[in-house]
Amino acid sequence: MTLKRVVRVLMLIAIIAMMVVSLAGCGFVADGPLGWVYTDTTMPVSMGTAQNGTKAGRGCIHSFFGAISIGNASIETAMKDGGIKTVYTVNKENLSIFGTYTRQCTLVAGE
Repeated sequence: MTLKRVVRVLMLIAIIAMMVVSLAGCGFVADGPLGWVYTDTTMPVSMGTAQNGTKAGRGCIHSFFGAISIGNASIETAMKDGGIKTVYTVNKENLSIFGTYTRQCTLVAGE
């Protein structure tokens, strides 16, 4: 094997290693406990002034491979989804599968 070929192989290995390292943490949700392989958690965010949570709505953001992220997880979107006028609770739901697909949702309950 010539020196030129060895240098090319080493450069290819270095480029692949840099790509793997740079993408390793890109697709993980940031809130709460993180499972590297699988995360499925729901956490409280706040309480509102409503007396109960008879209606529920959600707004979600989806991410694919840490490269593309789409959606709207605002409280307003979740309230509109559930037809909610007064908030009882706001929770955050996180899902991650190997960091290749992640979803973060805002869950609103109210009247």
